[in-house]
Amino acid sequence: MKRADGNRLMAENYRNRYAKKLFNPATIATAIDAVAMEGHRQYRVVQELPFDLSETEAAHSLEEWLKEQKFIYTWRPCHLEQDASRPSITAEFPEMCIVW
Repeated sequence: MKRADGNRLMAENYRNRYAKKLFNPATIATAIDAVAMEGHRQYRVVQELPFDLSETEAAHSLEEWLKEQKFIYTWRPCHLEQDASRPSITAEFPEMCIVW
């Protein structure tokens, strides 16, 4: 295995662990309940890191759970400014928005 392959695997493993934590159905259910009790009709799964996690196993599992529970979800583009001194440097990645 070449070094680049190893680094790609390390990055992929980290992203998969992050997605598993972020898209945990029990955590999402609790968050949805909390915002619904405040009168909101949507919940955005906010990512702290600018990764495209939409194709991870954890995201697909959450999508299936949301469908079973009759929620509607969409992946919306999110822009993160990475360097305030150079506004042209931004990261774009999808974030999940859940509606009921």
